Amino acid sequence: MSDTVQILHPADDGYENIRNRCFNARVPNRRPAEIVLPWTTAEVAYAIKRANAQGLKVGVRSGGHHFPCSPLRDSGMLLDLKDLNKAFDYNKDTKIISFSPAHTVQDISTTLRPHKRFFPHGHSRTVGMGGFYLAGGQGCFVRGWGYTCDGWVTQLEVVTANGDIVIANATENQDLFWAAPGSGVGFFGVITRMWGKTIPSKKLYDVSYIVDSTDIFKPLLKWSLQTAERVPRYGSDLFICTFYADAEEKTTEDESKAKRVFMLLNQTVHCDSMEEALVLASPWQSFPDAFRKHLVAEIPMTERQWEELWDLQERFQPHGAGERWKVDSVISDATVSLDEFVDKITPALFDLPTRRATGAIIPLDYIPDEADHALSLPQKSTVSTLVCYSDPALDAKVDTWMKKTYTELEKVAVGIYVADHDKDQRLSRVMTDSALRKWLKIRAKYDPYELFTGHHGFDNVLPENQANGRT
Repeated sequence: MSDTVQILHPADDGYENIRNRCFNARVPNRRPAEIVLPWTTAEVAYAIKRANAQGLKVGVRSGGHHFPCSPLRDSGMLLDLKDLNKAFDYNKDTKIISFSPAHTVQDISTTLRPHKRFFPHGHSRTVGMGGFYLAGGQGCFVRGWGYTCDGWVTQLEVVTANGDIVIANATENQDLFWAAPGSGVGFFGVITRMWGKTIPSKKLYDVSYIVDSTDIFKPLLKWSLQTAERVPRYGSDLFICTFYADAEEKTTEDESKAKRVFMLLNQTVHCDSMEEALVLASPWQSFPDAFRKHLVAEIPMTERQWEELWDLQERFQPHGAGERWKVDSVISDATVSLDEFVDKITPALFDLPTRRATGAIIPLDYIPDEADHALSLPQKSTVSTLVCYSDPALDAKVDTWMKKTYTELEKVAVGIYVADHDKDQRLSRVMTDSALRKWLKIRAKYDPYELFTGHHGFDNVLPENQANGRT
């Protein structure tokens, strides 16, 4: 096995290219002793046993979209799954698809298209399915049918911390199946294959309004959130995004010269006809005259292809040309009044620190069942700021802005979306306290010697640990 598995060491050609295979060009200076690139589940098991024998801590990367690049373990092992189990299997009788954690959103979508089937993948074409699922799967049209871990993924193949290959589902190794979604980079095994249900695909439509919100920000935001409440949940994605007017100008400047903040109000619809799409988006037709005069653009309901939606996503999240990223998020507290919520989140959406930074709100109204999975925080909406820039000299300034802004925003939050967990930036709940206590016991059962350390910081938020002075 050791003769067939590709293993890179720091002095080897190709090591740096693989180490830097991250969406974020701000790659931390952590250098794994080994990078292993397995092609099969057996090779993953070999790598885990090798790491145990050498005393190496293991980080796992599938798509490379985790902004803090947490899978990089200094002097440890990086398992890069980009080539793992790349054969799809679609069962025409059961309509079940099985796939690799390294398959991307685009891979899943294009594979299912000839079969006219749909699986609720993520919104960005290059996101790997492993990281997507471990965050719970905040996928397309989540408002209607929940996260992708809610019944869509039926089974996992997992290599455990001792190198065993096991199947986890609702009846076999159920505790492992429960612990995976919602654990993010904290998961204590390696998912090597996944099985998921599919449904008939429908047509895609979207409608957008772009408003110069600079002088009407809070009232516009409040109206937008109130209107979102009236949009039918099934088959509708809602996206509220803020950005500077000069965000897409062809310049190397990281500072906005325009200082005008635009707000995008977008609804994407998965349905059978234009007539149905118009009904689902009809609440936006009450656009007040007081706001309409600030409209920059109104894009009427239009039939789309997935490629068009992915292209739009990439306009707001460019990569591949040295873009540096800092990201944080909160899951909103549904008990907070709308006025207080709008007041508290405004700095994160309006006072953007760089020209290409964006703020985002995703209305969800999602209440997970803690009995089903570790993903357990009730989610009225998620609020995030994605700060994009090019100059490394801005790192400290951006970090300071982000920590200050989101420490204040925590006052109207119940936690953080686990995909954005960064123990070096800010600690926040990734699941409920009761779910976390259960999760930690399961983690200790499967990985008692902490081969996987991505969970560090999770338990600092527990009341018993805060009482002992852990922060």
